[in-house]
Amino acid sequence: MSNIIRRSILQTKSLTRFNVPTQNSVRAAIRPVAVMTKRTFFVSAPKLDRLADAEEQIKNGSDYMNKGSLDMAMNSYHKSVQIAPTSAGYFNIGVCYFQMGKHKDAIKAFNRSLEYEPNSADAHTNIASCYLMLRDTQSAVRHLEQASNFNPLDGEVQYNLACVYEAQSRLDDAKTRFERASLLGIDKADTALEKLKEKM
Repeated sequence: MSNIIRRSILQTKSLTRFNVPTQNSVRAAIRPVAVMTKRTFFVSAPKLDRLADAEEQIKNGSDYMNKGSLDMAMNSYHKSVQIAPTSAGYFNIGVCYFQMGKHKDAIKAFNRSLEYEPNSADAHTNIASCYLMLRDTQSAVRHLEQASNFNPLDGEVQYNLACVYEAQSRLDDAKTRFERASLLGIDKADTALEKLKEKM
């Protein structure tokens, strides 16, 4: 089961991964507002303080998470989505709920994250992990397959999907996924493939 849980759920490096645009990248996409005053022409871009504040709360939450302060991390992530809802904010809320053992709440948070970034393989993988903890393998497979569709070159997704297929006795499907994971550089897939061949 522990092989299924991935990325930010077990590794802190992904907790700081977020796709919040920076002020510079957003300014380039927003048309400046022209203001005329006393024969002087000014061009100014809208202020993006809310987005910067939300991003700062995500950073704070990740710092708290790395220090092991789950409640403070959760508080910062909730502040972030109150300031400016983002995929990263809800994703990290889901990570906190998962670590608290609140898998149904984690699923809700990861689904909210998908509202902002629908093709997130990581969110689908983490939803699958939650469903596995709730012993709902059908839903877990559905989300792992979606993660695989969104990121077919992610060896971890292929490996996790193979493990679930093997647990469901879908040995041919498991073999295919273990082979893909092996080609994508997942070393443990080779060992799993050898064990699987003994069952076939």
